[in-house]
Amino acid sequence: MAHIFKHPTPTEKGIVTFTHKELQFLISKMGLPKLNAAKSMPAAKRLYKKLTRSNTAIRQIEKIRESYFIGVHWGFYFENIRTPYWVDFHLASPGTCQFIDEQFIIPLSSASFTPVVMKNNHLPKYWDIICVAKNDHKKKYPELMEQIRKIFDNGYEYNALFVIASNKNETEKGYYSSILDDYFSMFSAQERERFTIIKTDPNLGFQGFSYTFLSHLYNQSKVFTIFSQKEGVCKVIKEAQLCGLPVVVKNDMQGGGRDYLNESNSLTFESYDTAYKTLIEAVENYQNFNVDHDEIEGTIGEKSSLKKLKAHLSELYERNGQKFDGELINTDNLNRRLPAHYFDESISWANSPEFRFKTTDIVNTQMLSDFYNELKIQDSE
Repeated sequence: MAHIFKHPTPTEKGIVTFTHKELQFLISKMGLPKLNAAKSMPAAKRLYKKLTRSNTAIRQIEKIRESYFIGVHWGFYFENIRTPYWVDFHLASPGTCQFIDEQFIIPLSSASFTPVVMKNNHLPKYWDIICVAKNDHKKKYPELMEQIRKIFDNGYEYNALFVIASNKNETEKGYYSSILDDYFSMFSAQERERFTIIKTDPNLGFQGFSYTFLSHLYNQSKVFTIFSQKEGVCKVIKEAQLCGLPVVVKNDMQGGGRDYLNESNSLTFESYDTAYKTLIEAVENYQNFNVDHDEIEGTIGEKSSLKKLKAHLSELYERNGQKFDGELINTDNLNRRLPAHYFDESISWANSPEFRFKTTDIVNTQMLSDFYNELKIQDSE
């Protein structure tokens, strides 16, 4: 979701950010080289200038740049990123992206603003293993299901919980669409008493789970796991950590999923075939892990991260010969605002009911124009 952090004043620019998905859309509409294209940035800059007069998207971005610093929030793992000429800064957690060029990088992301409701309430434990994720193929649910099967086969009567945010259109190509069929075929009625799957209605998607509800589930669990080989910021790992759970992931997971994991608060496995052994080890010793809430909250909690964000933005302004007054707007729900997982009627470019339960990324020229008009920029062209 295009996000407005600050409107301009007579003495300083404002601040807007786009998601990495919106950046891809903008680049495609501008007819510019892809983010990781081999073409040099000077060549891309010349092409950009050449197209400015005839390309509406470029002209709109140029007008925005006159009054706003433009940032990009990165929510998924990317390599060899070349920064577009018109981007002033990046919001990217440490492990999320690899940039080729020198740019102003703020080492924060949506996961850095995990809500305060995610905390250890020291509740009695019922679930031994919990996984919270969509069921697209990147999450490796078939592999995780096989390991739950092996845990049961080895005589461990664990309680397992999958919490799945549905997608409105779960195609076989993109999603593990047979997960419920496999659940019934792989596990007996007695085993399903100990293995629960909670899946939202497709019309609700991720909006079907409140943070308070998720926090309660985390707090009643011993160990969190997710089997992804590649992730972005992986907010659910941070949520589980703040609720006091040790985490089990693949040892070579790419992206920001392994940020803030260490030997005292997590375990990793090398092979999907033997991951069940690591899960058993984690469950049997879950009380011996040291998941330091205060340390983690100081790194990825929303209150501490907002202070850090303002400090980084102050440096950005200073580098550009301006002074930051420290005032920002729309700083609530940044955990969902920054990756376009947030909706309310104030978002003029995505405020129809169809956006209630899906992302609010700018994905067409009308939405871009509506956002442009929201900034109240006078286009003299």
